[in-house]
Amino acid sequence: MQQGTRTFTIIMAIGISVILLVLSALGTLGPAEGIAQVPVSLLESVFGEPAGDLSNLTEELSEVRTLRERNRELEQALTSYQSELAELRAFRSDYDRLVELANYVGQVGQEWRYVSADVIGRDLNGVVRTIHINAGTRNGVSSGDPVVTELGLVGRVTRVSAIGAEVLLISDQNSAVNARVLNEAREPGLLRGSLSGELILDFLDINGAVEENQQVFTSGETQGFPPNILLGQISSVRISSDELFQQATVNSLVDFDSLQVVLVITNWEPV
Repeated sequence: MQQGTRTFTIIMAIGISVILLVLSALGTLGPAEGIAQVPVSLLESVFGEPAGDLSNLTEELSEVRTLRERNRELEQALTSYQSELAELRAFRSDYDRLVELANYVGQVGQEWRYVSADVIGRDLNGVVRTIHINAGTRNGVSSGDPVVTELGLVGRVTRVSAIGAEVLLISDQNSAVNARVLNEAREPGLLRGSLSGELILDFLDINGAVEENQQVFTSGETQGFPPNILLGQISSVRISSDELFQQATVNSLVDFDSLQVVLVITNWEPV
């Protein structure tokens, strides 16, 4: 009995479907189809839009993750480029300094033999003002050799080993250099250092025409240093405390605190 009822139901459903298809094809079901589409459209509006929004949100989250990964990659690349740029700038600075030293050697003349050396240490504590270089007797460096840069006189070698040397800076209180002012009278004086590192040009003629901005060079007197090496520029002039001489403060163009490369004159023989 149940089997017959099920078969009858199936046959009826098929029949009704066929009739509806025929009526739809003939256009007689147009109004009914419009009514039926209302709840269908309502369901699409209720469930379709959230589904679309959820899909869009998923896509946006994926894009955010991709952008974050790309940003990390760019940050790592930027860090690497900055490190390489810093190294290149350091190489360029060293290259420029060596070019300047080479130009200086060429301009001064061929009478001097030079050995270039790196500054590997420094004592600038006020009591002693020295630097240490990585050139010694194996390189032809001897005690008493003058040390210069393209900006002027640095000092004199005071102690030397096979592979290194100590240089007493002209700004040390124990340093003294015979000097001459570049003016019409070529005023002579004695440049000495101080505890503070200030350079003082002492024993200038009380009536001498010494003025600010005049340059000061080694005089070569007493053969302590070669002549005509730049010492600096006068920044101020005053009368000495005993009122017998003039004194001048001299600014060296050499930055003693940041020296990196120097030249040692190896064929100078002081008396």
